[in-house]
Amino acid sequence: LAAAWSYAKRTNRTLAIDWRGSCYLDQPLVNAFPVFFEPIQDIAGVRVICDDQINQFSFPGPFFPRWWNKPDSVFRPDEQIFRERDELRQLFESQDDSDANTVVCDACLMWGCDEDAERQIFRSVQPRSEIRRRIDAIYRDQ
Repeated sequence: LAAAWSYAKRTNRTLAIDWRGSCYLDQPLVNAFPVFFEPIQDIAGVRVICDDQINQFSFPGPFFPRWWNKPDSVFRPDEQIFRERDELRQLFESQDDSDANTVVCDACLMWGCDEDAERQIFRSVQPRSEIRRRIDAIYRDQ
């Protein structure tokens, strides 16, 4: 998330946090972000879309990485995920922007940004209150 936010900030793009299909939820069309985190509209000057309007939103093509321009792009083999991770890392490190209207960041980019970007995300994104209460209870008990 921090790498995608950093790219959106640098290129003046909107950050859409679309975590539908999460392995942490049984409903594939539910965006996991608002299930676990408080709603946000902005992270340090970057407009954020992260709520249920994701289901009505149509992301404009063309897409980067190019794989996402295929009609059956959602189901992809592991080697494609690794290829996308490398393409995204190269794009993010180049300090360039993509000509694509939508940049899909659906690969783990751990260490794909600097610590300041990570700190900004941790300052801005907060667990929902009921989750925060459970975290606090576990912390107290342990």
